[in-house]
Amino acid sequence: MIDLEIQVQSEPVTRKFRIRKEVSDEFDLYVKAAQEKSKGADESLVLEAILRNHFKRDKGFRVWLQNRDAQNYAEP
Repeated sequence: MIDLEIQVQSEPVTRKFRIRKEVSDEFDLYVKAAQEKSKGADESLVLEAILRNHFKRDKGFRVWLQNRDAQNYAEP
Protein backbone atom coordinates (compact mmCIF):
# COMPACT_ATOMS: atom_id res chain seq x y z
CA MET A 1 0.00 0.00 0.00
CA ILE A 2 1.25 3.52 -0.70
CA ASP A 3 2.73 5.66 2.06
CA LEU A 4 0.66 8.83 1.83
CA GLU A 5 -1.29 10.76 4.43
CA ILE A 6 -4.26 12.70 3.04
CA GLN A 7 -5.23 15.84 4.95
CA VAL A 8 -7.92 18.41 4.26
CA GLN A 9 -7.04 21.77 5.72
CA SER A 10 -7.37 25.33 4.47
CA GLU A 11 -9.06 26.76 1.40
CA PRO A 12 -7.28 25.51 -1.74
CA VAL A 13 -5.91 27.70 -4.52
CA THR A 14 -5.97 26.86 -8.20
CA ARG A 15 -2.67 26.35 -10.04
CA LYS A 16 -2.08 25.51 -13.69
CA PHE A 17 0.90 23.55 -14.93
CA ARG A 18 1.86 21.06 -17.62
CA ILE A 19 3.50 17.67 -17.17
CA ARG A 20 4.60 14.92 -19.54
CA LYS A 21 2.06 12.26 -20.44
CA GLU A 22 4.10 9.50 -18.78
CA VAL A 23 4.12 11.39 -15.48
CA SER A 24 0.41 12.14 -15.83
CA ASP A 25 -0.38 8.47 -16.43
CA GLU A 26 1.64 7.41 -13.41
CA PHE A 27 -0.02 10.11 -11.31
CA ASP A 28 -3.43 8.72 -12.33
CA LEU A 29 -2.36 5.30 -11.05
CA TYR A 30 -1.07 6.86 -7.84
CA VAL A 31 -4.40 8.61 -7.31
CA LYS A 32 -6.19 5.31 -7.83
CA ALA A 33 -3.96 3.63 -5.22
CA ALA A 34 -4.51 6.53 -2.80
CA GLN A 35 -8.27 6.26 -3.25
CA GLU A 36 -8.10 2.60 -2.28
CA LYS A 37 -6.37 3.65 0.94
CA SER A 38 -8.34 6.83 1.68
CA LYS A 39 -11.87 6.96 0.35
CA GLY A 40 -12.76 10.43 -0.89
CA ALA A 41 -9.21 11.32 -1.91
CA ASP A 42 -9.20 13.28 -5.14
CA GLU A 43 -6.39 14.39 -7.45
CA SER A 44 -5.90 17.68 -5.61
CA LEU A 45 -5.61 16.07 -2.19
CA VAL A 46 -3.23 13.42 -3.50
CA LEU A 47 -0.99 15.99 -5.19
CA GLU A 48 -0.94 18.10 -2.05
CA ALA A 49 0.03 15.08 0.05
CA ILE A 50 2.79 14.14 -2.40
CA LEU A 51 4.21 17.67 -2.32
CA ARG A 52 4.01 17.95 1.47
CA ASN A 53 5.80 14.61 1.81
CA HIS A 54 8.48 15.68 -0.64
CA PHE A 55 9.02 19.08 0.99
CA LYS A 56 9.39 17.41 4.38
CA ARG A 57 12.00 14.93 3.11
CA ASP A 58 14.02 17.30 0.89
CA LYS A 59 17.03 18.21 3.06
CA GLY A 60 18.36 20.73 0.54
CA PHE A 61 15.05 22.55 0.56
CA ARG A 62 14.99 22.55 4.37
CA VAL A 63 18.48 24.12 4.47
CA TRP A 64 17.45 26.69 1.87
CA LEU A 65 14.35 27.59 3.92
CA GLN A 66 16.42 27.98 7.10
CA ASN A 67 18.92 30.23 5.32
CA ARG A 68 16.10 32.25 3.78
CA ASP A 69 14.37 32.63 7.14
CA ALA A 70 17.64 33.63 8.82
CA GLN A 71 18.27 36.29 6.15
CA ASN A 72 14.74 37.66 6.46
CA TYR A 73 15.09 37.77 10.23
CA ALA A 74 18.45 39.56 10.03
CA GLU A 75 17.23 42.26 7.64
CA PRO A 76 15.86 45.42 9.30
